[in-house]
Amino acid sequence: MISNRTLFSVLIAVFLSLGVGIFLGGSGGHSWLEQREGILVEKLELRMDQLSKDQDRLRKDLQGREKTLKRLRGQNRALLREAVKGRLKDRLVLVLGGSDTEVSQLREAIQAAGGGIARLSAFPSLPDRFDAIVVLPDLSDKIPHDSQWMRDVRMSYSGPVLIPRRGEETSRPVFGMNSEKSIFLPGPYTGESLQTFEWIRWIQDATNGRKEASP
Repeated sequence: MISNRTLFSVLIAVFLSLGVGIFLGGSGGHSWLEQREGILVEKLELRMDQLSKDQDRLRKDLQGREKTLKRLRGQNRALLREAVKGRLKDRLVLVLGGSDTEVSQLREAIQAAGGGIARLSAFPSLPDRFDAIVVLPDLSDKIPHDSQWMRDVRMSYSGPVLIPRRGEETSRPVFGMNSEKSIFLPGPYTGESLQTFEWIRWIQDATNGRKEASP
């Protein structure tokens, strides 16, 4: 049996709940909800504004870094051109294989060194007019040290053949077992300035027997 005191407490709780519901559903409650909604919207707007500022700052920072990188690359190219100047004077280099980007980078360096470059997709019938042959991927990946391809080349060409090899641990070139004119370079060719300078120097050294050595 429910006591009068408990019943009275329940009735008070019910009336209080009804009062709160009426208040929230009326003008007073509506104003309170609008106020809370306005505060939330204001906080979201401030947050979005801060995010926009952060994004602009990051964009400007990235643009600054890109400009710095572009300037440094330009300086590296200028230094490379000066470093290789005259090293391949009057030398003609044949390039076999490789991508357009690889050949373009190597062409720029060889020409800066005073040499000429030709690109073919197959071995020429009269190769001795070239002072050196550089074999780039994907062709170089298919040529082992003792390949039949190299033996066929040696039947018609007496000059140096330079071949980049993937996975070489040494940073120095390796001379082939069959002929000192077969030079296996640490590869692949990336076009990086220091590597390009080394390649130009190795081509120069390899062709010194066919042309007068550059100073």
